[in-house]
Amino acid sequence: LPEWLERELPALGSQKQIVEDLGGDMEGCRGLIIPIGVDADGGLVAASCGRTDFPTDIDQMLLSVAANQAATAFRSARLVHERRRAEEELRRARNELEIRVRERTREVHRTGAELQTILDASLVGMVLIRQDHTVQRCNPAFERLVGWTADEIIGRRIPLVDDIEERWTPSATRVDGIRGFSGLEIRITRKDGSEFDAALACAPLVDEQGRPAGLVANIEDITGRKRAEEQLRKAQAELAHVMRVTSLGELAASIAHEINQPLAAIEANAAASLNWLGEPRPDLALVRDALTDIVADGHRAGRVIQRIRQLATKSEPQKSRLDVNELIDDVLALVRSEVQGHRVSVRVALTAAMPPALGDRVQIQQVIINLVMNGIEAMAAVNDRPRELVIRSQVHDKDQVMVSVQDAGVGLDPRHVDRLFDAFFTTKPAGMGMGLSISRSIIEGH
Repeated sequence: LPEWLERELPALGSQKQIVEDLGGDMEGCRGLIIPIGVDADGGLVAASCGRTDFPTDIDQMLLSVAANQAATAFRSARLVHERRRAEEELRRARNELEIRVRERTREVHRTGAELQTILDASLVGMVLIRQDHTVQRCNPAFERLVGWTADEIIGRRIPLVDDIEERWTPSATRVDGIRGFSGLEIRITRKDGSEFDAALACAPLVDEQGRPAGLVANIEDITGRKRAEEQLRKAQAELAHVMRVTSLGELAASIAHEINQPLAAIEANAAASLNWLGEPRPDLALVRDALTDIVADGHRAGRVIQRIRQLATKSEPQKSRLDVNELIDDVLALVRSEVQGHRVSVRVALTAAMPPALGDRVQIQQVIINLVMNGIEAMAAVNDRPRELVIRSQVHDKDQVMVSVQDAGVGLDPRHVDRLFDAFFTTKPAGMGMGLSISRSIIEGH
């Protein structure tokens, strides 16, 4: 088959094909070719067999599942590669900015003539600011950034967006003769009214007597860096969505059980209602109760489907006020069959009247599902003690909420603790090593 594929590959195309007879040394064998990904960009899944009925529907279904899994792995690997590349670019940009800030700050403390030379040669916008926050001197790079000439901007305040002005003024006021600050991101308005994002680092200036005389500011356009951060965020969201869909596949049996239960109850109540209505003098009270139960079970099935749809839908994160205890209840409903199938008992200790938390509902659900499933799988080999999973919620540091998931498994190898949240690191035979890495990114994003 490999030789046949190499010979016929240019003519195969990117559509699924059934080959009636492979010919040559493979005469009498039938083949099935399934592409991986769009236009077969991930390769092919190929199989041959001497059976006359090959491939049956079952053969095609199994090989299609293999192709889908390969396509998912291919997309995941590509997303991780793009994410790492974006992270490296972002890290390099930050390092370069820090290096330039340190170099420029040291040079500013030289004599006036040297200072003017440095200001004129710098590619980073540099401004000398008086204590009243007006511009005393600026370099050509700053002029190019804002579109104002030195004559137009000297004696005026740097034009900042209103909400940035509120953060800039206290920071600038704190600069004294001892320390400066860096890392403040601001938004500046150009002469033509357009705006751009900039990174700001400041160091204090003193007069001949050592008294504060203002500050020197390094201003760099970070529009490119912000764009890289946005691309990284999108890549992380794509990867998180892939993992959510993968989790739903693993929970298929549990989800089916949660939907079948209310549907079976609806069917039973409907059949009973029809029987009662067929009697000469039907008991309408019983019929009414049965119909009420049907409505309640319909709502229950609808809620399960809504939760599944939320997890499967790819959408932009939307932060809102969340009831963490309600999220935990929703997750337990989705994993109930997994819990029962692994003979795990769940003990829930939720703090009553928990304050609402600000976050994206789907992302926080994804994190809790991952922790719960990890706990269930960690106890698969436990036979000498109860398999108990404890889920707690509580207030943390007054303005935060904390959810903890504790299992009764064998625990963690101390050698692996530092790598627990690394991408592609896993201690499970069939694990991808992405669950905890993505969960950490989600929580850090909140």
